[in-house]
Amino acid sequence: MSIKNLLTRFVLLYFSLSIAAMVVIAYFELEELGTPLGIAILMLAVMWPCEAFGRRNGRYLSRSEKWRVIAVMVAVLLGTQLPVAFLLVWAEGNALDPVFLGILGVVALLYAGCVAGAVSITGRNLRKRGLIPQGASD
Repeated sequence: MSIKNLLTRFVLLYFSLSIAAMVVIAYFELEELGTPLGIAILMLAVMWPCEAFGRRNGRYLSRSEKWRVIAVMVAVLLGTQLPVAFLLVWAEGNALDPVFLGILGVVALLYAGCVAGAVSITGRNLRKRGLIPQGASD
């Protein structure tokens, strides 16, 4: 499996699970589950393709591949979340203030941390289960 396939699987999985979750949340009026469900979707969408990459290739991501994958995943997440946040602020007639921009910065760092952690944990788990050889790339 190539890095491109890993990232394609991530994007397809993230978007399809997010859309399905939005439908379920709206249909059953489960708005209080939005954040926990979003985090679970993010973790699944990151870990599943990374696990498939490790299993299919018999190795995990090298250090440079790992950072490239993390950067693209975070860019996809921010590319979908930031425009929606800006549209909601502007639709309500609010100005972009430092507090809002600070919150967006914190959310961006949280996304990056979650994605980096999930990518690293997946590699460690693959090594621990003996599915890929022990290495120093993690």
